[in-house]
Amino acid sequence: MKHSITSSSKGDDFECKVFLYLKNELKIDCQRVRLSRGDGGIDIFSNYQHYLLLFQCKDLSTENGYSSSAKARAESSDCHLLLTNFQGLCQNISDFLSEVFKDNSLREMIYRIEKKVDEMNEKLNKQEKIIHKIKNNQIKIENKQIMFERNQTIVQEKIIFYNHIL
Repeated sequence: MKHSITSSSKGDDFECKVFLYLKNELKIDCQRVRLSRGDGGIDIFSNYQHYLLLFQCKDLSTENGYSSSAKARAESSDCHLLLTNFQGLCQNISDFLSEVFKDNSLREMIYRIEKKVDEMNEKLNKQEKIIHKIKNNQIKIENKQIMFERNQTIVQEKIIFYNHIL
């Protein structure tokens, strides 16, 4: 009995190949989205260099390249869309990401500033904890000093009392 490959399983196989390639070869930490077959939505997502990457895997290539509807969709999209086949995936994704991120000097500067702010906040939190401990210790010392002064007063009163009795 011959098994036929459905377009759904063909698409799932292609999506799986892309996912494994991104994760294992390109070392992009990504997750598969498994809502329902044929939903036409996002198949893989990732946070890469502080950018949200969304992958929609469609095995739309034809012998002569890509279907005209696939080309039109990629060209008219407000998003950065990459049309590639599995054989060109590595170089195409690397080139694509380089092109999309090439003018990210402002984004890099913002990222570095945010990182510095996070580091400064962390230091500030540590200093606040130290200040809190110092204040608590100061309160303890003041309380002990008050107790010492009370005890000293009591001792002096007892000495006066005993001296008066004697």
